[in-house]
Order: sequence, then structure tokens, then C-alpha cells
Amino acid sequence: MTQTLTDADLCQILSCSRRRLALEYLWDAAQPTSLATLADAVAAVETGEEPAPRPARESVYTSLRQTHVPTLERHGLVRVDDAGDPVATPAAKAVVRRIRDTGPFGLSWSEVYRTVGVSGLFATVATLAGAPGLATVDPLIPAVVGLAAYAGTSAYHVWTLRPRRSRAGPSGTAAEGWHPSRA
Repeated sequence: MTQTLTDADLCQILSCSRRRLALEYLWDAAQPTSLATLADAVAAVETGEEPAPRPARESVYTSLRQTHVPTLERHGLVRVDDAGDPVATPAAKAVVRRIRDTGPFGLSWSEVYRTVGVSGLFATVATLAGAPGLATVDPLIPAVVGLAAYAGTSAYHVWTLRPRRSRAGPSGTAAEGWHPSRA
């Protein structure tokens, strides 16, 4: 099912940290993932222990099976394959993008882009105005450097939004080194 999410739907989906973690993990896995593996990964993040204590894993497993995966499926962000394993759909990208709206240094991406753009503009104008230390620099240099920085920032931003692919081994355990957003 593909549908446009309303603001109310998006708020409901993002209101639960467990659901955010599950969606982000499924997006990163980019393949069907067993509920047990998903529960292990989410419980490990919630408890800060690897592996998470058994009661925590069981609690997460139950809530994922009964509440969170069906909610994500109902909104078209997850589909469940024939084996009963959830996998993120392409529609999940927009929601994961919203979850991961934090860029480098804890700034939002809009703040990062604004900083890069204003810095490039400032350097170019300072060069054109003959500011001390910049009077001998061709104004084209800071303009090109500013544009290159903007392009590099854009490329990095796109790179951060890609599915990270599961690092789960053949045993199907939770992906080692998986670190969700801290939103």
C-alpha cells in the first residue's frame, strides 16, 4: 500500500522511539529481517547493553509484533514478506530522512547549508571589497571554493540517507556497529 502520509500520521509514527528505531534499522538492513533480530537490535539500543537482557528483548519483540510493525505496515512504510519478516519499503525513505535530519555537529541540515552558503558568500564579498589579506585574491577563488563546499555538503547529505545495508552475519544476529540517529 502506498499512500501520502498526513502530518498526523507522521506524528503518530515518530511519536514512539521504539517504532523509530525499528524503522531506521529496517531501512539500514535493506533486506527482510526477522522480528527476533529486529527486537535484539532495538532492545540493545534501548538498554545500552549488547546483548540486551532477555526480558527487554521479549518485551520489544512483543510490542514490535503486536503494535509497531503492523502500524508501519498499515502506513506503507514496511511490508512483511512470505516468511513473516518485515522489510522497509521505498516509502520509508522520507520518514527515515525526517528521523535523520541532523547533520554534522548536531546542526540541522538547513543550518549546515545556510552556514556553508553564507560563509562562501561572505568570503567572495570580502574579496571583492578588498578586505585586508584578501585584496590580492581573485574573487573567483572563494566563489568556486564556496560552491565546491556546498556541493560536497550536498553529496555527504545524500550519502547519509542511503540504506546502510545490514552488517548482520550469516547467523542473522543484530548488526554489529549499527548506530541509530540520536533524534
